[in-house]
Amino acid sequence: MLKILHTADIHLGAKFSGLGNEGASQREQLRATFKNIIATAIDERVNIVLIAGDLFDANQQPQRNIDLVIEQFDLLKQNNIPVCLIPGTHDSLDSSSIYRKVDFEGKCSNLKIFADENISYKEYPGLDLTVYGKPNLSNRSSISPLKGLKPSTSSKFHIAMAHGSFYIPEKIAEDDHVFRLEEVKASGMHYLALGHWHRVYSCSEQPPAWYSGPPEWIPDQREKGAVLLVSLSNSGEVKVEPKKLGLRDYDELEIDVSGVQDLATLKARISEGAKQNLIRKATLKGLRDAELIANPEELETELGEEFFHLSVMDKSHPKLEEVSEATYEEQLIINRFIKLMKRQIESSEGEEKDIAENALQYGVALLDGKEVL
Repeated sequence: MLKILHTADIHLGAKFSGLGNEGASQREQLRATFKNIIATAIDERVNIVLIAGDLFDANQQPQRNIDLVIEQFDLLKQNNIPVCLIPGTHDSLDSSSIYRKVDFEGKCSNLKIFADENISYKEYPGLDLTVYGKPNLSNRSSISPLKGLKPSTSSKFHIAMAHGSFYIPEKIAEDDHVFRLEEVKASGMHYLALGHWHRVYSCSEQPPAWYSGPPEWIPDQREKGAVLLVSLSNSGEVKVEPKKLGLRDYDELEIDVSGVQDLATLKARISEGAKQNLIRKATLKGLRDAELIANPEELETELGEEFFHLSVMDKSHPKLEEVSEATYEEQLIINRFIKLMKRQIESSEGEEKDIAENALQYGVALLDGKEVL
């Protein structure tokens, strides 16, 4: 039995600028989750760790992240666990690559970085295993990361790493390091450890080819990733067990405000299922009553403590037919304001029209002495 821990897309050093004050905390959480990955590999007594690209978010890294990687790989060494790594799209092997600037292999004797332009391999005779891989030389390429892949030794087990996109017609850009199902099936591998897609995904059953997704939440990630514990038996059977190690969850909530009558109801909808480690993006849509005025920034401030991070986006529109000059016939200032703003709305398009519609609703409410959130 051969046991592998497959991970990818860790993205140490990611900026998280969209998280505001919580960005620094999430950067630290990436480091903590990376430590958790190494601890899991040791606890599970795996035979080898595979990192299928994007260990780093960029090739420019603070020294503390470099030191962390060396420290953690040394822990694997102390437990006789080798680690294989390929440069991905964020930490590609270009002229400024971190793998050219730092001699990781010299500092970590249990580490193999695949740095040849074409597919190369590393044999592990004690495991009866050969691992194959090639680096991404840039963040975009039309060359398949599986080009030229075939068994090159007499090992019992053959495993490949690749960082790129599984081809799906009309959905995948041709220069996104694309590989195809035919290449996977013709590879002669027992397992393919993939990176680049930010979710757990199996793109082939025979041979098994899996994406692990990022183990901890990073920007633009919609589904929680995992590390994959992969077992290969002598009979050729492969079992893949996703193990979630990340702390943060993420969800997106769309609220149709056409059925929301007051702010209390809106706040309750936004807060539904709130957790301290949840990153939530709430989007307000539909036609809202003229009486319902909600400021996204104020909602984020008031409700944000219930989440790790909350962002609110307002894509709703006021029911303009409810804002009538006739209603304010005796209030000359409001009446005149409504006429001017409706004239502005009629002559505007796109974002300018959206701003004018919201200005009409907010202005009438403020001039009428109502509380605006």
